Amino acid sequence: PKRGGGRPSTRLYATARDDDGAPVTRTRFVLVQTRHPGNVGAAARALLTMGFDELCLVDPADRGVLNRKKAIDGASGARGILERAKVEDNLADALEGFDLCCATGMPTDMARARTQSIFQEPRAFFTGLKGDIGSVALVFGNERMGLAEEDMAMCDVVLGVPTNPDFGSLNLASAVQLVAYDWRQALGGFPSRSAAPKAT
Repeated sequence: PKRGGGRPSTRLYATARDDDGAPVTRTRFVLVQTRHPGNVGAAARALLTMGFDELCLVDPADRGVLNRKKAIDGASGARGILERAKVEDNLADALEGFDLCCATGMPTDMARARTQSIFQEPRAFFTGLKGDIGSVALVFGNERMGLAEEDMAMCDVVLGVPTNPDFGSLNLASAVQLVAYDWRQALGGFPSRSAAPKAT
């Protein structure tokens, strides 16, 4: 099937290239207690742009959020991600069976202290991973307060994108996009499409 001006529908990749013989790393993006449909849709779009396709919502404020117009509009062509997304009642069920579980949060949190959390910069952490990892879950908290401490404690590591110390808050979908990009790059990335040199 074709969409949008006759272009073929976008193919989903679990790794940067599906023909390089490398083991496939299953990646799930988990949104915990998400409140706004537009952010769910925008997160789905972020996944698709980076070649991921597994989205899971944990106890969302609106159990029907995946079918809301704002979510579908925010997905902007990534509606298939919403259609395949799962909804779980708790984080433990969303993380079951994953080899590596990564919480996310704000190292500079304007809402509350994070004295117990040690944050790892996503790009550096991903680059430093050794050996084959069969599956990874990347966990994001809600728009208002982020992940609770008990949710972070369920994960193997807490990732934090370095931001402006005076204004550290990232939009949920923006955080998903940044972490998805860093993880995609760690998996090998997509080829850069540079312009052909002009003939002299």
